[in-house]
Amino acid sequence: MPPPVVITIARELGSGGSYIGKQVARRLGYAYIDRQILQQAAGELGLEETELEDRDERVQSFWDKLISVFALGGVDGIYTPPQRWVSDEQLVETEQRLICELAVKRPCVVLGRGGFHLLRGRAKLLNVFVHAPLSFRIQRVMNIYRVDSKREAAEMIDRSDQERTRYIKSFTGFDQFDARNYHITINTGLVDFSTAEEMVASLAAGLREEGDWPWVNDPA
Repeated sequence: MPPPVVITIARELGSGGSYIGKQVARRLGYAYIDRQILQQAAGELGLEETELEDRDERVQSFWDKLISVFALGGVDGIYTPPQRWVSDEQLVETEQRLICELAVKRPCVVLGRGGFHLLRGRAKLLNVFVHAPLSFRIQRVMNIYRVDSKREAAEMIDRSDQERTRYIKSFTGFDQFDARNYHITINTGLVDFSTAEEMVASLAAGLREEGDWPWVNDPA
């Protein structure tokens, strides 16, 4: 049986990548893989989903890890049942395994988490990167997350960019902003969402009919 078509979408916060991914999945009848990865990973690791939300697509700093370890204890004199501490490596390994298991079952859209690298050789890949100018992203973040100031929105964006960059570099060895990782990059400051959806869906349809795209970052 030939491998399924999988669209991976890497994106900048506020660029609309997740929205485009959902629309493409709905249009093509593909599964949309995002939140359920965190939900299933939490269940397998014996944690609540809320305990992992702030660590999704993020590498903990030294201080984050130190605080996590100390948080396992309780107040002096009061017994607190020990919580389970999960390392970045355990979390990422679990999420990656789940993504691979889901992606080989049927055509799907995979959001983030280094899918462009993780699923290499496992599916017919169409790797997409969605980005936008900072001003566009700031306005969208303010609208979606109900942020009051441009400064706060810019800080959220900067923090997200740094965290995703560290995550991708740590677990794939690649730079997520390197266009060579993708078959197509889309600037939503110039291309509206409906046109972006049409572009990705059209390319995916061609991939389904004609075969695999060449890998865009093969080592020499």
